[in-house]
Amino acid sequence: MTTLNTNTTTEFDYAIQELWEKKLREDTKVKEFWGKHEGGEGSGQPIINRNDFTKSSGDIIRINTMSELGGAGVTGNSTLQGNEEKLSLGQITVIPDWIRHGVSWDKKANKAAAFDAVLAANPRLSRWLARKKDNASFKEILDNTTNKIYAGPAVSSETIGVNSTFGVTEIDKLVLGLKRQGAMPIEVRRKGKSMIEIFGIVMSEMDYYNLWSDSEFVDKVAESGIRGEDSPTFTSAVGLFHGALLYVHHGIGGHQGTPLRPEASIYGATNTAGAVTITVGVSTAKNYTEHFPAAGTISIVSKSDKTVREFVTYTSKTANTFAGCTRGVTYGDIESSAVDWSALDGSLITLNNHESTIIGFGSEILARSWSQYPQMKNQTYDYEFETGVAIEACWGQSIIKDSAGKTPNSLLCKSYGLNPNQAI
Repeated sequence: MTTLNTNTTTEFDYAIQELWEKKLREDTKVKEFWGKHEGGEGSGQPIINRNDFTKSSGDIIRINTMSELGGAGVTGNSTLQGNEEKLSLGQITVIPDWIRHGVSWDKKANKAAAFDAVLAANPRLSRWLARKKDNASFKEILDNTTNKIYAGPAVSSETIGVNSTFGVTEIDKLVLGLKRQGAMPIEVRRKGKSMIEIFGIVMSEMDYYNLWSDSEFVDKVAESGIRGEDSPTFTSAVGLFHGALLYVHHGIGGHQGTPLRPEASIYGATNTAGAVTITVGVSTAKNYTEHFPAAGTISIVSKSDKTVREFVTYTSKTANTFAGCTRGVTYGDIESSAVDWSALDGSLITLNNHESTIIGFGSEILARSWSQYPQMKNQTYDYEFETGVAIEACWGQSIIKDSAGKTPNSLLCKSYGLNPNQAI
């Protein structure tokens, strides 16, 4: 007979102790980034909500776009009739789909545990949905942005090296690039002041660390001038520099990084010499390789010595492994400093040569549509002996393109983001 996939006293074993407090220790929370930057049409925010609650999963929501006029017009007594300019239209397609997740247990496990399972599950399901939304938004931008630049002297991912860290020059290049490709600035009303137009830059914690190594940034960071501002656009920023609000989006070290800077870590003694499958997580219950591409190159850095590094290509991945590995390869013109070795458990893994991506953005980069806002659901089974709680929503989003199919409101910058603390 079909039943719920419940937690039992076996899974709740750690909590079944008489002297444990009811309050649980919270794991590190990764807050949603893009949720602070959304608004309705005409709001001037990066994420534009256009909800249609008459639609369901699979229904198409179309949003029209229109380019600015660029024709010459006429002067003097020249004839305008027949020389008018046609409007150039484009269309964005958003297809909402269901996203759901749940947790279940039986009455015996809940009774024995040192916490209330419902109270523990509900906020975690909400945070799970927030992370899924955030990751999906980052992925949509990273996968579909038209233009990219590189930090320092690099001209491609293969040429990113120690001189390609993120700094003040890259901030200026992103702002300049956004302006030149016609990005719409974010409109923010400062407290007690008029509307100002700025751009946004979101980076990984490693890029932020490197930014503070730039003396010009340190000298001028006092100009940030965001204290006392009430707008979420301001209050979530770490500074205002050269016309750009700066944001940091961080992950949990060694777990799965973020879409901006994928990261994992060696699990157990799997990285023995010649191993063609590298394990990075205890099980497939969590997707440890989520932010890495389906195939590519990774860099493994020794936990005990960050100068010891091996480049590895892989042809496929699972939630907790990289498979089809070729060990000790050369990436670009950089050779592996370790080839026939066994990395320690916990040695960090990054994409390519510690590649990180910074996103420069203006307003209206993503169109988002909800067909159903998030709702909590409950289910019981076997005369209420088994209980489950779930969260569900129906939503979709798409990067906003102009009528030429370009994405003027976002620009990527690739940089070198080595972790200075190789063991953490």
